[in-house]
Amino acid sequence: LALLHRFGSSNYWVTLEGNYARGVSQYGFRDLNLVTTPRFTLPDEAGRPVYVPVDSIVPTTGAVSSDGSRIHPEFGDVLLVGSDLQSDTKQLILTFAGATRWGASFRLGYTLTRARDQSSYSCCSASAGFGAPTTAGDPNVREWGTSGLERRHALVGTVTLPVTRGLEVSAIGNFMSGAPFTPIVGSDINGDGEKNDRAFIFNPALTADTAIANGMQALLAAAPSPIRSCLRRQLGGIAVRNSCTGPWQASLDLQVNWRPEWFGLDRRLTMSLLTVNLLGGLDEWLHGRAQLRGWGYAPAPDPVLLYVRGFDPTTNQFRYAVNGRFGGIASASGGVTVPFQVALQAHLAVGPGPIRRSATRQRALDLPAPATPPPANPITPILGLRDSIGCTPDQVAQLQAIADSLDARNRLLPESLDDAVRASVARDNAAWALERARRVLAPAQWAKLPDAFKSSDASPTSPK
Repeated sequence: LALLHRFGSSNYWVTLEGNYARGVSQYGFRDLNLVTTPRFTLPDEAGRPVYVPVDSIVPTTGAVSSDGSRIHPEFGDVLLVGSDLQSDTKQLILTFAGATRWGASFRLGYTLTRARDQSSYSCCSASAGFGAPTTAGDPNVREWGTSGLERRHALVGTVTLPVTRGLEVSAIGNFMSGAPFTPIVGSDINGDGEKNDRAFIFNPALTADTAIANGMQALLAAAPSPIRSCLRRQLGGIAVRNSCTGPWQASLDLQVNWRPEWFGLDRRLTMSLLTVNLLGGLDEWLHGRAQLRGWGYAPAPDPVLLYVRGFDPTTNQFRYAVNGRFGGIASASGGVTVPFQVALQAHLAVGPGPIRRSATRQRALDLPAPATPPPANPITPILGLRDSIGCTPDQVAQLQAIADSLDARNRLLPESLDDAVRASVARDNAAWALERARRVLAPAQWAKLPDAFKSSDASPTSPK
């Protein structure tokens, strides 16, 4: 659903869009070889069930073997793949866009997203899919929670400035809320064989274990405000799935397009200079690799709140150490971030001459000019590769919603706009759609796409 308001006869307008996607029959996993009755529970952790015998846990280390949780010990995990998972996504998008008399165009958009699902898993193994949702009880029971793909608030701005007839500069800036993540334990404690157990948030004022109390006090004093807030509202209980969010992230990318008129090409050749993670490059240049401020793209926060240090079989209690770097991005993913990159691309359009030339001849003959065809939708070829890159049904639904929104945006462009301005705004729309598609796909899925599919200037066709 989209609404458009244009300010008088000017080239400035506001659009308001609402999107809703309901995902059904999405695939998930159950372990058919996991015992259905817990062997015991952890009284100090809200009665968390444990599926292995007490005497099978190593007291000095707290190590847990999943052998004791098997219905048939001669087998390990026996995973059943089903299609009973669901998802629910709602979006509200407010956009202000316009074009100036000298050909510059801009777009500023705000997106509010609320996405819930029963698993945010997308790839790449059955065991990872079983452990992806995290658990506080029976891992075979489906639970709803905030989607790991959600970015609750997102601001996207694009500006395109024509420098000369054949040279233009574009900038795309993003500022979005952090990625949701779940406080977890650093190793398996319920005996299902997966390191996906949600952490119990110990209240330092009520915990008899001084190591945990001191660690939690230090963490609550030093952690960033969003992390402190996430932990404080869950004190005395097991963490909720994706209940914490990482820091806000900003990104800025530039693109310079040059369309020379060499050799009679009539600007069919487009040479582009692009940057990826420009803010990250500036961060390293200005502050050095050892003093990075976290500008640009950042890895997911460190989700491990507790590390197991032992087990007391007389009280059925694990002994923990608190991770003082919980929620930090410097320690997550081994410190790996998206590198600053510069790319040089060339795109040559072949085929019939530009529609503008044809339309000019038609007007000279006083004949009606043909209607300008709608710009190509860059999301369509991505959907054509959904099986090749391993898209989940929820991702397909979100990509289809993005494609439909892009078509609606392009249809709403005022007819009074100059053709060049309309083309420029259409490219901005395509860049906006590709950025949203990049956030929907996992990094590994995005990397599998051909480079031509990631450019708003390219017009690839769907694979057959």
